[in-house]
Amino acid sequence: MSNTQILELSAQLKDIAKDLSFLGHPRYPLKELTQIFPQHSTFINELEDVTVPFGVNVKSKRLAMDQFLINLEKAEISQSMKEVFTHRLEDYHTLLSMMENFDNVFFYDHCTRLYGTSHHLAHDDNFQTFLEKIPEFCVPTMGEKNLKGEEALSYLRTRLQNSFPGSEVDVKASTSLLSDSSAGRKVLKLNPYKTYSTQALDIFLVHEGWVHLGTSLNGAAQTEQPWLGTWAPRTTFLQEGLAVLTELITGCMTQERWSKVMLRHLATTMAEKGSNVQDVYAFLRHHDMEALDAFKLALRVFRGVPLEGGMAFTKELLYLHGMVQLLYHLQFYQQDLKSVWVGKLSFEEHVMLMNETDHGKANLRYFPKGLEAPMVQERLKKLQELSFSLFNQGFL
Repeated sequence: MSNTQILELSAQLKDIAKDLSFLGHPRYPLKELTQIFPQHSTFINELEDVTVPFGVNVKSKRLAMDQFLINLEKAEISQSMKEVFTHRLEDYHTLLSMMENFDNVFFYDHCTRLYGTSHHLAHDDNFQTFLEKIPEFCVPTMGEKNLKGEEALSYLRTRLQNSFPGSEVDVKASTSLLSDSSAGRKVLKLNPYKTYSTQALDIFLVHEGWVHLGTSLNGAAQTEQPWLGTWAPRTTFLQEGLAVLTELITGCMTQERWSKVMLRHLATTMAEKGSNVQDVYAFLRHHDMEALDAFKLALRVFRGVPLEGGMAFTKELLYLHGMVQLLYHLQFYQQDLKSVWVGKLSFEEHVMLMNETDHGKANLRYFPKGLEAPMVQERLKKLQELSFSLFNQGFL
């Protein structure tokens, strides 16, 4: 069996995945939002209206997927690799269905197929116990908020480039983010109008930089398993769990930050149970979240679904669900963090890579040195043991 076919199929898959990250640039019913939240009209005016079509030709994408399956069936590769490609293609089909049903009830149905729901864990005592233990691993919020604009960008840029020497990573300003920071393949974006403490910027460094951008760099550097450089929704579960876990074990997770992570989870759960966008916004404001931050988070929760409630964009649940699953997974399979830093992969794909020998192994080009510190390893060990003790029959 030749790795040439893996390379060819990976290239085809990458082409199919192109332009399917539309969930990062969602549309909203702007007229309705302005009526409900006139105080946030300035930010609303920067958003795209739901009536603006997505720039994807759904028919041609589906035809390309059909052809990919024909090529895959003929390929002389292992069955495990065929399953990886098949499952990723199924994800892309679901994404297209979400695009076709954006802003209606069917969007939510497809969303839960990709990202799950809060309903089955809402009354799980072990899950609640796990969450109650996490503040023991958080640090006090310290440091004055004194870096803004180019100063903040420069601080983050220097730390990021030191983390990935020899790479072409950069930090750029972006004013339309629903969060304060986000990562692309080589660029970390930051809201330049907010004022940050160095502690807050360090959180962005490890979450968006070390994890999301770092795994993108490693995926792009793969020679024998290039599909690891291509995003698919099933990789989000592990990615977001890894990002929050990295904040915890590096000592970056502050008590204030953990509170916001919890509020994101609770807000999504509220929306699924019937709370509308005004209810979720009021809930976040009641918990002392700044007005614009509360509005942005409410928008994240209602991405693609009607504002009336009963549905949510459930990807927001994966920060906590993914972290618990990752800890259990690492403990069960006795694997280290380096094994999940090789690119964009799911839990099932990680297991496959452990066993796959026919087509070579994934290599690791970048791994932040800070993750090898004894304190970090000790925190990771304690959290793995906690997860495994509570979910000894598996988490999900």
